[in-house]
Amino acid sequence: MRKGSRAKMKPAGTIIKYKLLMLGVFFIMAAKAQEITRRHVDSLLLQNSLSEPFAGRLSATLDLAEFFSHLRHPTPTQLDSASYFINKADQLNRTSPKTETGFRIALIRAALFKLKGEPQRGQALLQQTIPQIKQAQNWVLLGRAYFELSDYYSQNFLQPTMVTRINYLNQAVKAFEHTDKLVELGRCYRLLADLHHMMNNYALAFIEVKKAFAYYKQANYTEIQGLLALQGRLYYMQGDYKTAIDYQFKALKAATESHADNIRLICQINNSLGYTYIKLGHYDRAITYFSRALQIARNEKDNASIYLLAGNIVDAYLHQNQPQKARAFFADVTQKTVYPKEKVYEGGDEISQTYLKIYLALKQYPEAKPYCDNLIALTNNPNLNTYARSTYYELIIRFYTATAQFADALKYLNLNKTLLHQIGNDHDLGTNEALWFELDTTRRQYQSAIQHLTTANTIKDSVFSIIKSKQIEQLQIEYNTRQKEAQITILNQKSKLERADLREAIMVKNLTIGAIFLLLVIAVLLYRQNLHKQKSNEVITSKNILLEDLLAQKEWLLKEVHHRVKNNLQIVMSILNTQSAYLQNDVALEAIRGSQHRVNAIALLHQKLYSGATVALVSMPTYIGELIDYLSDSFDAGTRRIKIRQSLDPVNIDAAIAVPIGLILNEAVTNAIKYAFDACGGEILVSLSALGDGNVILKVADNGRGLPPDFDFGEATSLGMEMMKALGKQLKGKFTIETIHGVTIMITFPIEQNVPGMVEDAAYRN
Repeated sequence: MRKGSRAKMKPAGTIIKYKLLMLGVFFIMAAKAQEITRRHVDSLLLQNSLSEPFAGRLSATLDLAEFFSHLRHPTPTQLDSASYFINKADQLNRTSPKTETGFRIALIRAALFKLKGEPQRGQALLQQTIPQIKQAQNWVLLGRAYFELSDYYSQNFLQPTMVTRINYLNQAVKAFEHTDKLVELGRCYRLLADLHHMMNNYALAFIEVKKAFAYYKQANYTEIQGLLALQGRLYYMQGDYKTAIDYQFKALKAATESHADNIRLICQINNSLGYTYIKLGHYDRAITYFSRALQIARNEKDNASIYLLAGNIVDAYLHQNQPQKARAFFADVTQKTVYPKEKVYEGGDEISQTYLKIYLALKQYPEAKPYCDNLIALTNNPNLNTYARSTYYELIIRFYTATAQFADALKYLNLNKTLLHQIGNDHDLGTNEALWFELDTTRRQYQSAIQHLTTANTIKDSVFSIIKSKQIEQLQIEYNTRQKEAQITILNQKSKLERADLREAIMVKNLTIGAIFLLLVIAVLLYRQNLHKQKSNEVITSKNILLEDLLAQKEWLLKEVHHRVKNNLQIVMSILNTQSAYLQNDVALEAIRGSQHRVNAIALLHQKLYSGATVALVSMPTYIGELIDYLSDSFDAGTRRIKIRQSLDPVNIDAAIAVPIGLILNEAVTNAIKYAFDACGGEILVSLSALGDGNVILKVADNGRGLPPDFDFGEATSLGMEMMKALGKQLKGKFTIETIHGVTIMITFPIEQNVPGMVEDAAYRN
């Protein structure tokens, strides 16, 4: 057939997995075990409560001390107020000492020590007080003491530190379980879920989130924005991005409408939304939400978070293939913001990660090398978080592969594989196999490359199956719950009916007049019949709702199948593209490119199926329009002054018919673009017309130079012609070629008449 230009290579993807995990830890809000509001404090000060009788004065003083010792950004005056009220409460308690009041004063004083930057004194005071509270069996104060002690570790995210904090929170839970403090129990479980989420124990985190929701609901507690945000992050890690976005927007709405100080949580939610939109391919939206989070971090003067969020924005730019813009943006950040020196988690060097990704995308390998060397040095740190180590390994592998240092790349591939097996991360094992495929392809070891690609796809399918199995199991649990609730409702109604029957029997027994008795019996029978009819209608309605849910699930699963087919076809196109880069033979290169266009025609069809409203029918005007745009861009038709017009009836066709139509159209338009015109260009008309007898006509006509006089369509043996004739037979259609004023390829074929919405009435023209 005809020759075309070489397809462009797509830039390598960026690594985003670890930065999502770490940003979450910087915005954890340490929930306090007190419910004292600003309004209550103002009321105490305005009413001069400190002049009240002793009991009232002591209670008011403790409330004021607790409020000022738990402020997030206190002024020196507020710190002085906290010290004053703590000392005042201590003085009042000495007048008539109470052990419980002494314990509470100690907890408030410990919180003030932490606020003033004296954590050693605060921890020592708590460690001294906890055994005394435990001996007194004051479970409320014991839970609060352990909670306060865990908060001393809220800004440190080294692995052993998080384990220590989890231990203290579990001790707080055990204490609160002896009390009716449901809100405190909910807070403990929320923080436990957040910590287990950071430690990648998602199963336990989901269980703890459900417990937190249950305690909050039981206590009628409405400040659940942090819990909603955490639920969204957990669904993100499961790969359920639609549900994740739903929870993230619910959390953002709740946090924005709340009167609490939620600024850091709002920053975290915007960051989570950005990552979810990256997963969904909406990079402009991702940048919007990352930028909102970045502005909050700047207002809070949180430099560590600024660098993390700036790195996220760089990732979005790199996904958009804008490395120059990414470099300019990050350079501006590094000039205006000092990189923090303190180490609060077992990661590190955000600058090296980000610049290495940027320079890899720019293919500026000498500039990338120092940043790669920095990451290599960090991997030698035995305390480095395992997930950070894996992220660094991936970046190092990409650098060594791009610079043809194959032995070093192979070394880190093996190190990463061993590490991922140890932590049981199947998803990243698949990514490692894909990196191995890239290395073997670059080394031209194609047999090994295919093996690694097959392994990567197998792992991907396995992870996909596990996620879907969990989701289906969750749906089944919800369905069973509905059934049980329905059964309980029916039993309750049956019990009510039985009691009504008993009342009727007593009433009938007491009636002495036969006519009245008869009328009552008739009335009761009519009532029961009507009630039974209503119950039957409710059962039918319930079953209809369940059937609609099942149909929706089936439709969703079919879309998932088409999505995966389209992804696999894109992998085939990538393999063909990689293969073409090493071919010198023009004939073989042309065959590879032709195959790429044919595979794209099929992949585009599956994309329309999974992104459309229905997976049964394909809108041919939309599909043909996008296919023509792709071919026009691929062969640079605009530069060659070739215009492609479309005249398309609004025909919706079954997917089985749309595949051969797309392939025929691909061959005909490709042939016309490549061979029909000289340097002056010309015009191609693509038309699709629905006839009244159930047939459809597809035409591809050009006004070019036409075919040679001795051309015989019946004797043509090229691959393209053979494919069009074979596909025409598959459609049970009539295939003809005319050479008047150019070349017109026309095929008339039947479509099924009993498919709803196959052909619409109104004419459609581009």
